[in-house]
Amino acid sequence: MNKSAILKLLIIAVTTMVLAISCTDDNQSKIEGKVDGVDSEVQVTLLRQDFAKTEILETIRISPKKSTFRFKVGELTEPTFFQLHFEGRRNQFMVLLLEPAEHAVVEVDVKDFSNYTVTGADESLKTQALSRRLAQTVKSLDSLKALISNATASAEKQRLSLEYEAAIESQREFSTQFIWDNPMSRASVMALYQKVSDDRFVFDRAEDVQLFKVVASSLIARYPDSDYAKGMLRDIRNQDKILRSHSLQELVRNVESTLPEIALPNPKGDTVRLSSLRGKVILLDFWASFSQENLLENRELLDLYRKYKGQGFEIYQVSLDVEREPWLAAIESAGLPWVNVSELDPDGSVVAGMYNVTRLPANYLIDRNFDIAAKNIFGRELEKKLKELL
Repeated sequence: MNKSAILKLLIIAVTTMVLAISCTDDNQSKIEGKVDGVDSEVQVTLLRQDFAKTEILETIRISPKKSTFRFKVGELTEPTFFQLHFEGRRNQFMVLLLEPAEHAVVEVDVKDFSNYTVTGADESLKTQALSRRLAQTVKSLDSLKALISNATASAEKQRLSLEYEAAIESQREFSTQFIWDNPMSRASVMALYQKVSDDRFVFDRAEDVQLFKVVASSLIARYPDSDYAKGMLRDIRNQDKILRSHSLQELVRNVESTLPEIALPNPKGDTVRLSSLRGKVILLDFWASFSQENLLENRELLDLYRKYKGQGFEIYQVSLDVEREPWLAAIESAGLPWVNVSELDPDGSVVAGMYNVTRLPANYLIDRNFDIAAKNIFGRELEKKLKELL
């Protein structure tokens, strides 16, 4: 083979490699952006938001001198939610929704955060519209809460309470119209699961199951193996169970003195009742082996348990796992010494519905009188409250 032929082969090989790399890169989804108004070094963190968990992907530091960021999120097989969090700035995060191979470009001013711009990812404009509208509603509700708290006349309290419910109803109407306008958009899943407060969803009524079915049907048609489709089907099947336990949810929400009983099997198959720990200070903790946040929380609970067990502290942990092996493996690998029980029900947890558990981690701190003393309390706040009760 002469030099000319060899040279041609090398050129063809190099060209093929460049094209292959270029094609691969074209399939990669990316998020990049510029942040204005930064006056010190700040961390920008990218998280991937799946149906049952949120995973931290990468953190980048920006500064006044270098205020740009760029994340490669890989090849996506379906529309995927991501969150961008800005360190030290409460409530300053955005939800982006990327289709496969999209390249989103974000521009944001930290002093006017809600008015960020996104190009290259049209579905992210829908998530922005949802976030803006919900933020307006929550701000209005917070103001009304303060007015209700300060009102002295019963007529004034009633008027403000009606105004409060009307604001929530207005949000429901907006979100309902959004879903009917965008039934095939993954953004409609976000609309379904938005909350106006820590313990109240926008859609929390029996009739809302119809909207869930509309969105789930479109998901199943396009992405039958999607975690979102499977998760929504579980939620729909669980609606009847949740509704049947509504009175018990109200009982817990209003912190009454009598707690709903829990009687579930532990890893050995023995049924353990929550009431069997009456007289001790109990942390009723809900967790799952697939939740990274729960696994990290268990490490902190181990230290707390060893420190206060001798003073009358116990943990009753309810797993929301649906498969036995991952649940047992997580208990064994972490060396969890306290009571652990689970329903292992693929249709969803009845107990979670009874205690109005809508996200993980979740817990209730129960005093020696078997009354709820605190809800969803973690870290230093948990230890401080625990010391008060022991």
